[in-house]
Amino acid sequence: MPSTNPFRAIKPIPFADELFTRSHNNVMKTSIRGTSTSSKAVPLIRKARKKEAARIELLSRELREKLFQIVEEFPTLQDGHIPDFYIEILDISFSIDKIRQTLGSLSGSADIIWKIKREYLGTVWHASSILATKDLRRAAFGRMESVIRKLKARLEFLESVRKEMRLMPGIDFEQPTFCIAGYPNVGKSSLVNGVTSATPEIGAYPFTTKEATVGHLEIPVYASSSHTKPLTHIPCQIVDTPGILDRTFDERNEIELRALAALKTLAAAIVFIFDFTQQEAINAQLNLYHQIISEFSEVPLLLLFGKADLLDQEEKDKLKVFVKENFSKDSFNLVTMNDPSSIHSLLADFFKTNQKRITTIMDQQNVLVED
Repeated sequence: MPSTNPFRAIKPIPFADELFTRSHNNVMKTSIRGTSTSSKAVPLIRKARKKEAARIELLSRELREKLFQIVEEFPTLQDGHIPDFYIEILDISFSIDKIRQTLGSLSGSADIIWKIKREYLGTVWHASSILATKDLRRAAFGRMESVIRKLKARLEFLESVRKEMRLMPGIDFEQPTFCIAGYPNVGKSSLVNGVTSATPEIGAYPFTTKEATVGHLEIPVYASSSHTKPLTHIPCQIVDTPGILDRTFDERNEIELRALAALKTLAAAIVFIFDFTQQEAINAQLNLYHQIISEFSEVPLLLLFGKADLLDQEEKDKLKVFVKENFSKDSFNLVTMNDPSSIHSLLADFFKTNQKRITTIMDQQNVLVED
């Protein structure tokens, strides 16, 4: 079953003006017991002091509670509290340090509002006139509003983070994960669309895939090679990552860094797709392949040559020579994305061959998630 995004429950972050105005209006509509004009025994000045002091107390409490609620609803962005995959993506997009600092500034602002409340409560209770109590309450409200307005950019930043977090794929860290890697526009999304339940956007231009898309498939398990009916199925995830160009880490854009983050934190196995029809990018794809196997040497890798239906016989012969010269230790798997059943069979055979290595990698990943 698809895993649920763990950040869907985070409520929208209010804008600064909205946060203060709603709190202010709520407070001004609230009845304060013991301040009614029908109570003749209590002097009017005492009623005024009580009413304005209560309003200062209520507004400070409501503003502080809303700020603390925003902070508390965000996940703890520390190692071990949420999986590394989400930490890596957030750090690439926004900087984890900036998110933490912004959340910390909200807590600090809540403390400032508490101090303003304390400062004005004593003054209101010693006010010499009804007009003075109102003026002091307005002054306290004005300072609290100023504190909230200074949070405008920070609240907008946190709302952009929240929206990004809601779009993140739900990952089941108990399932083996195949990560699809390769150059832009080699057919990664078409493969995922064909063999899993995912429906990624597919287009004939680079960088169509901007996020990691998660699909699901099942690997059949047979009692022996002679059996045709599987005993059970092993649920697996297949993650379609954005295309990566052949360039150094410092030159890579945010989309490429997300792809590498998915490989680094999710992959129990990698499926690298090579597109021989992109003749202008043959060397770049080859260099990228060597970068991947060097960076993720412990992870089992299945090499697929896609778009077989677009190659004529002469091109297929050239491809065989190319494979022999550059991939001597790898199997020659020429596939078409229009034949998902054959790709599914390749994935199943690859999984069975490498199941022990995949299990070991998953165990290591799960230890990091649980810690």
